[in-house]
Amino acid sequence: MTEFDGAGPQSASRPDHARLAETVAGGPLTSEGPGSVHRYRSLVLGAVGVLLLAMAMLMGYSGAFSQPQLNNVELAVAGDASSIVALEQQAAFELTIVASDADAQQLVRDREVDGAVVLPAAGQGGTVTTYIASGSGRSQALAIAAAGTTIAQNLGATDTTTDLAPLPEKDPGGTLEFYAVLFVTLGASLGSTLFGRILGTVDTATRFVERSIVLVAYSAALAGLVTLWIAKGLEGVTVDPWAVMATLTLTALAVGGAVTGVAAVGGTIAALAVTVLLVVLGNPSTGGPLGIHLLNDFYQSLYYVFPQGDGLEIIRSIQYFDGAAVAGPVARLAVWATCGILLTLAAMLLRSRREAKASRSHRSTPAAQHFAQIDPQVARATPQAALAGPAARHGGAGDVLTEPVAG
Repeated sequence: MTEFDGAGPQSASRPDHARLAETVAGGPLTSEGPGSVHRYRSLVLGAVGVLLLAMAMLMGYSGAFSQPQLNNVELAVAGDASSIVALEQQAAFELTIVASDADAQQLVRDREVDGAVVLPAAGQGGTVTTYIASGSGRSQALAIAAAGTTIAQNLGATDTTTDLAPLPEKDPGGTLEFYAVLFVTLGASLGSTLFGRILGTVDTATRFVERSIVLVAYSAALAGLVTLWIAKGLEGVTVDPWAVMATLTLTALAVGGAVTGVAAVGGTIAALAVTVLLVVLGNPSTGGPLGIHLLNDFYQSLYYVFPQGDGLEIIRSIQYFDGAAVAGPVARLAVWATCGILLTLAAMLLRSRREAKASRSHRSTPAAQHFAQIDPQVARATPQAALAGPAARHGGAGDVLTEPVAG
């Protein structure tokens, strides 16, 4: 009797699983791997994609920051009526007329206006007093102060400037808040995309809870590390660091939740597209350390679309304005997070319906109906070959004999 073992020609054609894994996965992390199957096509597509991303980032940031000038500045004005009328002719300002110097200062502290100018009576010299808030953006505040100086020169008066929200000694440029929000946003979007690749699509209630817990923990850790660095490492936080951490956590959750929802609907490529938009348009639309009112109308409108500006404004309100005017930014961040949750749930529902429909279609096929009609007791007493049909009983052309062959 002759028996076949596994060392015949068939085993010789068996693929090397280690090399196969290297080919599929691109090789171990310690090497560059065997490369793409379509080398030159992939090379061209990859190079074009990176070039387009680089140019998009250049155009996004330079378009926002290259030619800053005052635009749609909300200015409180008190004093001589004729001087106020002349000031109203300047397109860069949106004026709010108040009765006194104290009222003008209060509007600045409440973040209802970006600055204030108190004018003397016409033709009597006097002093033009300009109130600025560097905490809203240093360059913006300096531009408002320069506008006050110009007004004083036109009136033949002297001028004085008072900063109602000065920047801390350790951050005289007012850049730390911007960079904190920028990198928290980037970390949240990339982290959410990575979690989707590792944990898989959110397609069940269990996975939804799992992903939610992961996002909350990751957002808190990311915000905590950033806050620790800017508060202790750079000493740029002048208020309770926990308030800054809470703001950064909310920002990370808003971004991470939205990216997760988009990925649930459109996959990883859609999540990466959202990340690119956040970097190319979302970051410059905050105004950065310049301030939003040095941007053009296009970027000022984007400020209300992307979450980075809201996170930045909340931190500035907490740090320099005793928490004034945080309701709007908090609400917009909540909208981003809510949209992410709704997109994820909608994707789960659609996927569940598709699977249910596919299952019903499978049960309606003749083969499925045939097996469904077989009595279970008969099936247990019937050889498997009899149930499977003649082809299985007699074997096909490609079957391998497993019975011993007589010698």
